[in-house]
Amino acid sequence: MHQYCKDVVRYGDASCPTNVRPRHVTVILNPTAKKRTAKKLFQKYCEPLLHLAGISVTVIDTQSGSHAREAIKNLETATDAIIIAGGDGTLLDVVTGLMRKYEHDLYSIRQCPIGVLPLGSTNTIASMFYRKYEDLTDIRHMIDATMAIIKNNLRSIDAIEIKLINNDPANPVKPVYAVGGIDWGAWSDTHARIEKYWYWGSLRKYAAYVFSGYKSQLSWKCNAEMKYTNPCKGCSRCYSKDLSYNQSTNSNRRWWHAFLPKRQTFVSENHVDYSKVINEDCGVFHNMPISTTELCIKTENVSNQSAPLLKIALGPENVSYATFVEEGWKRERDNELPINPILDAKDIELYPQTTKEGQMFYIDHEEYDLKPIQIKLLPQSVTIFCPESNS
Repeated sequence: MHQYCKDVVRYGDASCPTNVRPRHVTVILNPTAKKRTAKKLFQKYCEPLLHLAGISVTVIDTQSGSHAREAIKNLETATDAIIIAGGDGTLLDVVTGLMRKYEHDLYSIRQCPIGVLPLGSTNTIASMFYRKYEDLTDIRHMIDATMAIIKNNLRSIDAIEIKLINNDPANPVKPVYAVGGIDWGAWSDTHARIEKYWYWGSLRKYAAYVFSGYKSQLSWKCNAEMKYTNPCKGCSRCYSKDLSYNQSTNSNRRWWHAFLPKRQTFVSENHVDYSKVINEDCGVFHNMPISTTELCIKTENVSNQSAPLLKIALGPENVSYATFVEEGWKRERDNELPINPILDAKDIELYPQTTKEGQMFYIDHEEYDLKPIQIKLLPQSVTIFCPESNS
């Protein structure tokens, strides 16, 4: 921390032009995250670096997911970034609040970058971008995430929109937005129950799979009808000026620029006019029945894909108790899914076929009732801070 403070103070000591205001960030802090230690960790390892860098910090303590969404929706103070001090659930709430606030105005959403300080029990996005350490892993990840914010290293990632297919017009349920993905099945149900075995201490992850394997409320059978469209690199059907908008060339625009004559732009020889590309398969839904013990739909926010896509993966159709426990332990130890990808898709409609009450699926590890849903991919719609090697 001493060395990082010495490095960061250079940013705070740098003079600021009179026509540019100092940076200001709004922190959405989940005080119950990390077993109620998130606030203490933020104040000890993250906040000092932000202040030393000359960044003004406003902290909003959230009481619930709906509170975080409303705080973002009603945010009127000018801010240069929104920082999440929490886990996947807090990130989901902030992204949902931003999407609802700007109502699919992708340019406005991209102009508000999000910083993710890994202070939750699950930190999927943070774990994708930050390197492995042999010691003090959590603390080093917090510092790395804070330094990415200070150095203003940005990257665009995909998001997904999840909304009910059979929505009640009289009392509609608003869509939810996520950057990770959706899980449904026996392993996901067990992972959500881990904290109920807190009395096992460090062995609670293993105990959850040993004891949950006997319980009937797990989603051992995930039967559904799935409709999906294939990924598309870009064509006349899915071409959109909003999606192809170059944020980097417009980030310095001001209100008076609208009155200046337009500059002539030069198009690269490699530039593709997607409005003239024909892809008859774009947007065409294909049917596929599903019978499995686990279904996962994930965004591809780490690898550089030639086309925006969602990864669909299935577990085995049947699994024994011993295999269930073994694969569950492997999943917790290696932070990997014990399933194999079967296909890539862009947009998905999922129709679960189940009669059991109380079954759930998980959007970025947050519980939601199992109902028919529509999943729409929003490519490069969210801007986040990340290490220099990934920016």
